[in-house]
Amino acid sequence: MKKYFPWVLLLLLSPTLVVAQALEQDPSFLTGKLKNGLTYYIRHNAKEPGIADFYIAQRVGSILEEPRQRGLAHFLEHMAFNGTTHFRGNGKSPAIVPWCESVGVKFGANLNAYTSVDQTVYNISAVPVGREAVLDSALLILHDWSHDLLLTDKEIDKERGVIHEEWRTRRAGKATQRMMERVLPTVYRGTKYEDCLPIGSMDIVDNFPYKDLRDYYKKWYRPDLQAIIVVGDIRPAEVEAKIKRLFGAIPRPKRAAERVYYPVTDNDRMIVATDRDSEQPIMLANLFMKHDVVPDGEKTTVGYLRDNYIESLILSMLNARLQELQQQAVPPFLSASAHAGPFLVSRTKDAFRLSFGCRQENVKGSFDAVIAESERARRYGFTESELQRAQDRRLKVAERQYAERNDRRNHYFVNKALQNFLSAEPVVTEAFQLELIRQFNRTVTSEQVNRAVKSLISDKNQVLVVYAPDKPEFVLPPDDTLERYVLDAQARTYEPYSEPQLTGELIPTPPQPGTIVGERAGLHGTKVLELSNGVTVYVKQTDHSKDQIAMRLWGEGGTSRYPDSDAPNFPFVTSAITDAGVGAFDKNTLHKMLASKMAGVTPSISDDTQQLAGKSSVKDLKTMLELTYLYFAQPRRDTIAFNGAIDRMRSFLTNREANPQVSYNDSLVAILYGNHPRMQPTKRETLDRVSYDRVWQIYRECFADASKFTMLLVGNVDIDALRPLLCRYVATLPSSKNNTATQPTGWKKHPTPDVRDADETRLFKKRMNTPSALVNIFYTFEEPYTAKSDLALDVLQRVLQTAYTDSVREEKGGTYVVSVSYELEKDNRPTAMLRITFRTDPAKYATLIPIVYRQLAHIAERGPNPASMDKAKKYLLKTYGQNIIDNGYWDYVIYHQLQDGIDFHTGYEQLVRNLTARDVQQMAKDLLDSRRRIEVTMQSE
Repeated sequence: MKKYFPWVLLLLLSPTLVVAQALEQDPSFLTGKLKNGLTYYIRHNAKEPGIADFYIAQRVGSILEEPRQRGLAHFLEHMAFNGTTHFRGNGKSPAIVPWCESVGVKFGANLNAYTSVDQTVYNISAVPVGREAVLDSALLILHDWSHDLLLTDKEIDKERGVIHEEWRTRRAGKATQRMMERVLPTVYRGTKYEDCLPIGSMDIVDNFPYKDLRDYYKKWYRPDLQAIIVVGDIRPAEVEAKIKRLFGAIPRPKRAAERVYYPVTDNDRMIVATDRDSEQPIMLANLFMKHDVVPDGEKTTVGYLRDNYIESLILSMLNARLQELQQQAVPPFLSASAHAGPFLVSRTKDAFRLSFGCRQENVKGSFDAVIAESERARRYGFTESELQRAQDRRLKVAERQYAERNDRRNHYFVNKALQNFLSAEPVVTEAFQLELIRQFNRTVTSEQVNRAVKSLISDKNQVLVVYAPDKPEFVLPPDDTLERYVLDAQARTYEPYSEPQLTGELIPTPPQPGTIVGERAGLHGTKVLELSNGVTVYVKQTDHSKDQIAMRLWGEGGTSRYPDSDAPNFPFVTSAITDAGVGAFDKNTLHKMLASKMAGVTPSISDDTQQLAGKSSVKDLKTMLELTYLYFAQPRRDTIAFNGAIDRMRSFLTNREANPQVSYNDSLVAILYGNHPRMQPTKRETLDRVSYDRVWQIYRECFADASKFTMLLVGNVDIDALRPLLCRYVATLPSSKNNTATQPTGWKKHPTPDVRDADETRLFKKRMNTPSALVNIFYTFEEPYTAKSDLALDVLQRVLQTAYTDSVREEKGGTYVVSVSYELEKDNRPTAMLRITFRTDPAKYATLIPIVYRQLAHIAERGPNPASMDKAKKYLLKTYGQNIIDNGYWDYVIYHQLQDGIDFHTGYEQLVRNLTARDVQQMAKDLLDSRRRIEVTMQSE
């Protein structure tokens, strides 16, 4: 007999009572509030054995700053890592970052924080808590963040430069960030939101008195505005006792300042805020329709979740209509989407938002087309068939969440707690949510949805924000003209939306099945099935995600089989196919047909392979394999869709070089590869050399013969259910073995070029609206393609990252981050590449580059810092334990062993433990001895 919880029975038996029913919070969370006002959330989760996440959330942010403190909420977040009462970093006690990294918690990846307008959140994630001392120390760090930052003069002064470089990094090459700063005073005139972005004022950051930062900390970091969140492989009752002992002693201020949530005023006439920037490539418009937020106290009923459900349906259906318009031969806009949520940066006002990229030659036409669809929805609502598809999609999501309720990693539950504390979002179980969605699907009518559309989409309380290129050839219409575009479009007469009825199956006449000609055991516990057309199938059965199956089907070939003259076509080969739909159905119809399915397949073509990759739920495995068959055997031609995509791309590329980052990347690739024709960027003039007939031919040739293709399936696969599906949809793919393949002739390999053998330095100047210097240093050298080489490179880049963080960021305050990455490839010749990149003040780059070289030379001469190497190895061993319970890991491991001949899994832990400092030192030495170094710097004029 099926057992129902009381709230499920209520949903099934009393639908008329649901709206007013109070929500039952997820009982798996242990929650409470201490006498000093501090809230806590604790949840056991055994998905990642021996691992837990620790968070402290604060209902404070940059909106609470005084004018003299602009930027200090964010500055304080940085200071939390630079000395606390119990983690001083002075020799007597370790600093937070070194201690965390000593137990495998990596700064940046696992140890981080963010500050926004209304909240500040710190995290210590993926903490190995097998030793109680580690758990206690993690809680102690949260305690110190709450109450015991040192905020010394010395550390404050050191951090000023880092903050300034973060400001530079966030603004350089990001025109929309700069324009947003400039439009806020118009959008929020007369409120605190006029100037509230967390990065703040650099004049204040560089010069504020120490007391101003300490005042902000003392005033706002207090227990009644804080929550502790601990999720993972822990014993909740014991953690609760520790929280009570450790945090209960923190005093609550007797005369605490009121935490004010600043309101946003309504407006009778549309507010229009426009801005231009010479680095902005296209015109972007955001039309907001403001409305009141739901008070936190009203988010505790089923009615609130029903309203959210209806809103999600509306957005899904409207976005589907907007997507349809993009399939036209000359789309009326570059992109368009509908959203709902907080109004811009304020959480005290919500808004419906239309976001769209305008065609620069027809700005009015873009406004007309987008607003026409929102008005059509507001006046006439949606059709029954649209509603059914949206409900089907929402149900599939809820079903997957329920099926994988025990497969969720810690951050999933952490986010639930964060949303509850910071936004009063209810925390309910996946079982409750699924039953609720089922009931909503049964009881919510199209009339209710269409009434809700009229409340969400309005012609009142509107705000129009426009970001545009600052180019002589582009004329931005005046504000009053833009306002008139909106109002005129909202006043026009429109016909209701209509669509043809969907009929038929994905494959009306399925192919006659092939056969399985052999089965055997394979690598890493796979089962291998040989099919009659030559396809070899590897199946890795796992239960890591109960409702997920990942698939890839690949074969040798790729673009390397085509001459350099075809290079302009390569970026469009697979997009032209996916934009066309598949089989008998165009893209829009296919999307509708798959509404009730959790399945998708995407083709891709690299230099040396062609692939079909997909994912599905367990129930929709058949649909994924049907799509696989269709993309391989029955792709669809659609000249109108292709021409529309090229037309949109041409508009996107109009001001492509306006962004200095784009120009820099073009120069970088040209220098690295010697202007090789296969490594050219796509520009407007390139589009004239793209041929749809040739694109189609390349795709058809790449997927002509499946006889040497390999398929890999990873996930919760029922092998008995899989066999007949493989026979029907995979064993029947065109193949030279069954004489159904059309064999292309004259194959000749045209390999992708290697990075040039050179030792050189390049510097060029470019006008930038945010002055900066961007540095990239590349080393390439021949290195065997082995698991050990890959590991040694991995550890080298991590050790370097730590060294550069200490020397370039912390000691010199010269940059926000120095990024180090590597690649190891076996193509042409086994080659390794190490890349070092950072952005800085134009006046500083010449003094920082030598530090970068010295750190690398030091490792080559004396070996890596022992502590840094030990931390890197601990982190890798910890992440290995997290990875092996993920389907993506097994897909990666098995694919690379089959394709490249490297086993990244077997003996990995021992390989990490056995890696020596000499191995890493030799890697650095080989890198320098190669004398293949290219340094490219772009400096602002």
